[in-house]
Amino acid sequence: MHKLLKVFYYVFFSMSLLAIATTYVIYQGYQKLNQSIIIENTSLVVPQGQSYSALVEQLATQQLIENNIVLKILPKVDPWFAKMQAGQYLFDGEYSTFEVLQKIRQGEVQLFRITFPEGSDFKQWQQWIAAHPHLLQTDYQDWLDSLISPYTHPEGLFFPSTYLFKSGTEDKVILKQAYDKMQALKEELADNSLLSDWYQTLILASIVEKETSVTAEMPKVASVFYNRLDKNMRLQTDPTVIYGLGNRYKGDITRAHLNEKTQYNTYKIKGLPPTPIAMPGLDAINAVLYPSNTDYLYFVATGEGGHTFSRTLKEHNKAVKEYLAKMSQQKMTTEKATNE
Repeated sequence: MHKLLKVFYYVFFSMSLLAIATTYVIYQGYQKLNQSIIIENTSLVVPQGQSYSALVEQLATQQLIENNIVLKILPKVDPWFAKMQAGQYLFDGEYSTFEVLQKIRQGEVQLFRITFPEGSDFKQWQQWIAAHPHLLQTDYQDWLDSLISPYTHPEGLFFPSTYLFKSGTEDKVILKQAYDKMQALKEELADNSLLSDWYQTLILASIVEKETSVTAEMPKVASVFYNRLDKNMRLQTDPTVIYGLGNRYKGDITRAHLNEKTQYNTYKIKGLPPTPIAMPGLDAINAVLYPSNTDYLYFVATGEGGHTFSRTLKEHNKAVKEYLAKMSQQKMTTEKATNE
């Protein structure tokens, strides 16, 4: 009996020590899970269907966490930890192991961006979309035709902006967001159109967008085109000619280009071209909806970013002469500096 008692005490003492040691190890493990480390711009890809144990190994390999015994038993204590979401994640800053796991558990995936500037055209959009490494490329032509119907030309129907998305997003998802954003503007602003319909507003806004990058003078540029339309004058705007030339445009508009009668050559046709020539931004659209009240009929670049506006052809010719003289002087100064 005495020997059995001693064995009992020995076993009890050993188990107590083991329990204390285990508790200590787990406690220390939990403490480490709460300790933060600095992680610098590290990307992590969690594949679909990856197991929790494989994820922990991957995190440890990339030094995002320190693997310890507590991590292995966490899913048994709380199944929450095993439910990680696939995707690409970016870690840049101070994180504890718990915070790393929480980010993956909540699906806070890394967001990428694509920017379509005001005045860009749909062909450029397609090139930028195709070149983006994190967009999933699809054959979207039939889908696009259906989306923009009854129009057959995508120009001007998509809002230029910056769009965020997660890796693997289909290209047409971005296009749909841009289309919906322009449609929302239509719902909000179309009743203010001064032209026959919203589409014509987009056509004129696209021309204003291409004529000037100075937001403050966009309403004045719009007023010139309205005044010319009212007087049944041709718009005579170079950006429409350039758009009509397509790949034939090599940087200069020739006399032959101006004499070529195309549906976009506003030196030959009256009124607006048949479609927008670019994606107009909100400033250009507002300029067409709310143009300045002027009697200007002409404008020409100043050579300093803005434009000189004129009421008569005589004033305009003088402004053109001054512009050409300034360009000539700048060219001579540049050539002189190059040769010295």
